[in-house]
Amino acid sequence: MCDVVTALKIGTAIYSYQSQKAVAKSQQRANTQTQRSSDQAYLNDLSKIDREAVLASREKKAEQFKISQENNKKQSQALNLNAGNGVKIVQDIAGTYDMQFLDVVRDYETDVMKLTGQESEAYAAQQRRYNSVKPVTMPSQTGLLLQVATIGAEGYQNYKANVKPKPTAGEREPTL
Repeated sequence: MCDVVTALKIGTAIYSYQSQKAVAKSQQRANTQTQRSSDQAYLNDLSKIDREAVLASREKKAEQFKISQENNKKQSQALNLNAGNGVKIVQDIAGTYDMQFLDVVRDYETDVMKLTGQESEAYAAQQRRYNSVKPVTMPSQTGLLLQVATIGAEGYQNYKANVKPKPTAGEREPTL
């Protein structure tokens, strides 16, 4: 037979196991949500970086077009004014605008390098968020079974120690 204390200990062990299991499942759900949020933040970062890359490319094209138009305008004006050697005029103006083209390309390449660095930073941030997620350890069913068995064995030993032996056929039960 099982005494009340042993039954309560077993009930407490089972309740503790169920409680630990519920906490672990809750933590798993929280970890999953953290990872989803991290993924979303990473995708938002990449989207922002892509928008900035598109804007940098547009800016480069617009600046190059503007320089090209200014170059054409200056060449046309100088040639129409018949202000000297046409070849020298074109070479002089083209050389000035070539430097402007190089400045635009340099600025664009700098923007692209910064954006590449931002992509690496976004990935590193995602990895930091993932690494901050603590692993969840589910409680052990085997541990619960061993705990219940131990409590049951202790209860049985206590029961055996407290029960008076029954007299055998040749012995008489003591009377008070």
